[in-house]
Formats: sequence, C-alpha cells, structure tokens
Amino acid sequence: MFIGSRMIIKELDPFASEDKFAKAGRVAEEHMAFYLRRYFGERPDVHVLNGVRLEADGDAAQVDHLVIHPQGMVIVESKSVHGKAQIKDDGQWIRWYGDNKSKGIPSPITQAKLQAAFFRSYLNKAANPKGFFDSMPMDVLVSISDEGVIIRPKSGGYEEVLKADQICDRINGLIEELNRSRESKPFLVSEHIAKLSDYLSKVHKPLVPKAERVTQTEVKAVEPPPKAEPKKGLLSRAAEAIAKKFDAVSSGKICKHCGGTSLEIKYGHSYYFRCLDCGKNTPVKAVCPTCNRSETVHKKGNEFYAECAYCKTSRLLHVNK
Repeated sequence: MFIGSRMIIKELDPFASEDKFAKAGRVAEEHMAFYLRRYFGERPDVHVLNGVRLEADGDAAQVDHLVIHPQGMVIVESKSVHGKAQIKDDGQWIRWYGDNKSKGIPSPITQAKLQAAFFRSYLNKAANPKGFFDSMPMDVLVSISDEGVIIRPKSGGYEEVLKADQICDRINGLIEELNRSRESKPFLVSEHIAKLSDYLSKVHKPLVPKAERVTQTEVKAVEPPPKAEPKKGLLSRAAEAIAKKFDAVSSGKICKHCGGTSLEIKYGHSYYFRCLDCGKNTPVKAVCPTCNRSETVHKKGNEFYAECAYCKTSRLLHVNK
C-alpha cells in the first residue's frame, strides 16, 4: 500500500504464510510500522517506507523499515523475540526460549549493515552526481519485540539494539545529533527526500508477484489498526496496548528500567517517577510540545502540572492514583 497524503510513503506488502516463525516476524514488523506511523506519520520532513526490497545484478536486499530524513537514512531491522536475546562480548547472538533452551542466531546488526551497503551501492548507480550517497549518513537500528528481553554484554555497547517502543525516540535523537553536527544544514532538502521516496517505491520488487500475493480477506487481516473504534477481540486489545505504550513513550511517562507505565510522581531533590512495577526511579522530563523547551513541574494535590515560561502555558502532566 502506498500513501501519498501522509509521510508513510509505503506500508508493508500484503502477507500470507502458515509458518509460525514467519507469522511472528510479520507481527514484529507490523508493531514497528505502527510505532513509526504514530510518531512520524504527520511529520513532513521525515518519510517512512516499510518493507522495501531491491534487486541488482542477480542479488537482492530487503529492509524491514527505512526512514528518510533531512540528514540521511535509518534502517530498522525488526526481530521477533518472545524470550530473551543475548549479545555476547564477541558480538555473537543467542536466543533463549522455553525452559532455558538456547540457539545461536545471525547478528541482526550485521544483517542491517549489509542491507545498508547494498542500498547505498544501488542508489549510487542512479545518483547524479555519481557517489552522492557515499557521504550520506545511514544508521542502522535493531528493533526487539516489546515482550522480549535484551541481555547486553558486560562490556556494554550495542546502543543500536532497542525495544520496539524505543526506536522512534532514538531515530529522533539521531536526527537531532546530525543537525547539531552539521549546524542544521540538511544533507537532503525536501525535494530530494520526496524524489528519493518516490524512486524507492517504484523500484521496490516484492518477493512474491503481485497477482499471487493474497486474497482480499488476507489483505484485511494485515491492514494497520484503524483509527475508528476497534472491534472487540485479541487483535484490538493488542493494538490498544501498543497505542497506550506509545503514548507513554512519546510523553516520557515510562520506566527506563523495565518499560512499565504504572508510575507515580515523587519528590527528592527534584521530581521523579517511581515505577509501581519494579520500584525504581526515572527522572521527570517535561518538554513543551509547542516550543520544545524544558518545562517547570508544579504539584497541586495529586495532580502535577508542567508549565512553560516561554509560551506561558500550563498542562496536566500526571495524576497520582
């Protein structure tokens, strides 16, 4: 599905498979696509293409999610993890599942970097001037299912591996970092972004020919959650849970330790959130949605308000139960 009126330029292709692992992978991609839609869907300077596959010289590469912004691109590799994903000090990946069973899996970071190299090479062949994309920043991120657990190496690192609900925030951070380093001078102007998005949409080669893809019933089964009141059932509850989690992430009301959203505000040297699930603390970061400046937090009974001195506005930030 291609959408021109919003900044989600390409949705995931229709999907049909009875393989349980393929189904699980598809669900992870749909969840990540949902977050990207909610976060960047109305942002004119960021274009999102989901499930882009390119072919060249008998080879092919597919990225789960491609984000094009004024300073470059971000490739997001979605991984379905219902147990634990462990990264060893030497870069090996191990998936833990069931009763402490494990198996080695290919590094999704390496996969994403290979995809990035393929896409850069492909675009350079069509670029004018030649080699234009050699210097373009192309970051890679790995999205782990919300219900999965990431076990990082003791040596640290691997900041590019995140839970799905943290990816959009990281992409925004990458864009801001590149803006600062280039003093807000864009690598791609809006016209370049539009042309690049349109070009990639047109050269996309689905793995399965369009005529053979799916029936109309199957298309309905994988369409993104509607904005209207959802039907009752498991899928609707899952979509509602994702929406609730996204709202918590976008407003900063989420535990940085366990990802929980059951919080209460406490005061020490400053205001902080105390997680009712794990008992740990997370700083309160109130940012004005209008001017993006830091706000001051004030308490009134069980209600906490964020006030912007610049915009002279006050909004309800949180209510302790």
